[in-house]
Amino acid sequence: MAIFKNSMAHKVRGYMKLHPQATVKEVAEGLGIKSHHVHSTMWRDKKYGAPKRTYKKRTKNTWKTVAIAVSNTPINPPPPPPPMPAPTPEKDTVNSPEHYKVGGIEVIDFIKAKLTAEEFRGYLKGNVLKYTSRAGYKDDAAQNIGKLVWYASKLQDTHAT
Repeated sequence: MAIFKNSMAHKVRGYMKLHPQATVKEVAEGLGIKSHHVHSTMWRDKKYGAPKRTYKKRTKNTWKTVAIAVSNTPINPPPPPPPMPAPTPEKDTVNSPEHYKVGGIEVIDFIKAKLTAEEFRGYLKGNVLKYTSRAGYKDDAAQNIGKLVWYASKLQDTHAT
């Protein structure tokens, strides 16, 4: 059992050791605690006995040398770190995003195939207007301007053919 130097029971025991004839009320008043703390400490000591010191005093040198190894051979250096992987190319989110190629055909090519030339030009004009109006207000402005230029270039290509 551990002895806690600042515990209530330790204080009660110390006071009672100095004043063996003191009553419970006098011990409680002398320590400034409630009398039930004194009663419970006395009951515990009567039932289980007052705790004894259970720890050993520490001696100065408790460490012992077990073995010392000496060698003339050098310690092997650690293996070199594995080579760094090649940097992956940055994804182009404007000209050819990966999510537009699902299914083996780019979405813009599919839309062009399904619409007439006039409808496709209207689609491109609509996207030019959309990216013009939202540039600087939604998402990344540079990306929106890049998409604006891309759709304007596509629109220009349809007029040239």
